[in-house]
Amino acid sequence: MKMKRIVVLAVALLLGAMLSTAQERPHQHSNRSDVNHEKAKREAGIELDSLAMQPKWDGAHIAFVTTKHNFGEVQRKGGDLKVRFEYVNDGSEPLIITRIATSCTCMRADYRRRPLDVGERDVIELTYEPHKMEEGSFHKVVQVYSNSVDGMHLLTVSGNSVGQRR
Repeated sequence: MKMKRIVVLAVALLLGAMLSTAQERPHQHSNRSDVNHEKAKREAGIELDSLAMQPKWDGAHIAFVTTKHNFGEVQRKGGDLKVRFEYVNDGSEPLIITRIATSCTCMRADYRRRPLDVGERDVIELTYEPHKMEEGSFHKVVQVYSNSVDGMHLLTVSGNSVGQRR
């Protein structure tokens, strides 16, 4: 009986110490469910205004409205395809996109090269050139490098390139 009390007391002290340590840590990031919720809102196309209301991150942070685009069926020789990915700096410091890497020479990226202030928004415009690739489905990935607290972000475009119908 005495041993049981000691074990219960030890567990209670351990839990109390863990809780007080967690409360003393500075808040840098939202918890995992908040991050997943924000990601779901962005992928659902939630307006940027709601994302930029107040800084949610300690440091610069890039938040995209969406990170994926499907062009559907496109003509291989039908001309270049463009898509714009909107983003906002919902962090507490200016955001700087340092570089953008595309997965092939059939993709080009146009983006802002100067700092984006807190709450400010902009776009990354991607151009896909289907004539540079063979017919068939495509899935292209673009890596966005910045000073965002959560590191590199991926943007993807996909679709199906078809030849001339006879």
